[in-house]
Amino acid sequence: MTVEMLHYRDGSVHYGITLRNAGRWSPRGWTLQPAPDVSIEHVRNARDALARQLGFDENALVTANQVHGSTIAIVDRHPPSEPADGLITARPGVLLCISVADCCAVLLWDLQKTIVAALHSGWRGTAVGIVQRGVQLIEQVFGIPPAQLRAWLSPCASGKRYVVGRDVAQLFPNSISPLSDGKFLFDNAAEIRRQLLSSGLREDNITGAEYCTISDERFHSYRRDGAHAGRMAAFIGILPQSNNSTV
Repeated sequence: MTVEMLHYRDGSVHYGITLRNAGRWSPRGWTLQPAPDVSIEHVRNARDALARQLGFDENALVTANQVHGSTIAIVDRHPPSEPADGLITARPGVLLCISVADCCAVLLWDLQKTIVAALHSGWRGTAVGIVQRGVQLIEQVFGIPPAQLRAWLSPCASGKRYVVGRDVAQLFPNSISPLSDGKFLFDNAAEIRRQLLSSGLREDNITGAEYCTISDERFHSYRRDGAHAGRMAAFIGILPQSNNSTV
């Protein structure tokens, strides 16, 4: 079986996000994480198929134990030993995957295709500035200025459907719209774009797939499906030159 996904490429950089793949792969469709009705074997088969379909080695797909924090790990072919909500690699052939189901994944790479990064930015990650931290870390460690970075924002809960309380809304005064009874609509993607621009990225280097995971049933959504939701993989990697003609 093939994995249905949104798949893009910028030269040797391949990136995108898996779709729900309803009715296939597992009781929840294609999902990056085990669950009561999704065995580790289901997940392993799904991950292996994704890597193969994109032209990467199955053993070079790297994920992290995400905790809605701001820790970012620089990795090679192995997952970080501690929880992290961001991954960065400079090694071609490594496929970074971030788990999402309404949160936004922010994928970064430089114009010279030497590094890639995947950041998990739900409202908590956005509040602690994980995207800004990622941009700063790339400049500090790899010497790549923000103006040389490209960014892609994954489908996520949109500003038309993402309802939050006053406690969350007060953190993002520029990205909320009031409803009633102390409820607000929060545009996480818009807030992340502001953070990217304030970090020094050029506006024309920021793109995204502007689909709402809550309303578009091609995607997993925790807000829509609750505990029955699977998890999509937002992925990015630099394909080795020898593999570029095969994908």
